[in-house]
Amino acid sequence: MSRAGLRTDDDLLTVDVAEVVAAALRTADPARQLLIGAAVPAAVQVARAGGQPASVQFLAEVVRRGGIAFAAGLPEPMPTPEQTEVVRPWLVVAHGDDQLFAGWLDAVAAIIEARLSRP
Repeated sequence: MSRAGLRTDDDLLTVDVAEVVAAALRTADPARQLLIGAAVPAAVQVARAGGQPASVQFLAEVVRRGGIAFAAGLPEPMPTPEQTEVVRPWLVVAHGDDQLFAGWLDAVAAIIEARLSRP
């Protein structure tokens, strides 16, 4: 961990996002827990695999329209096998509210976008 308890990208790469997603979905306020615990590590991990905001937004739309189970069943829900390897565990453990999970994916995309646009 870096200064004052801040987590570095390397720290965030070690977070088991699927585990955090599964735990968050079991809480009374899953939306808040997904944003707090999983969005930034997820963004770092998918970006490190070369994922772009538009790809994550597209996946969010697939989830919104077809559901989590449909997206999880796709042979390659992201453009490359490396990106699919990152997101597939999230899709496998996610359950319940498709709109909530799609919104979380939109937040992940927004974080990637913000990180790409920083100086």
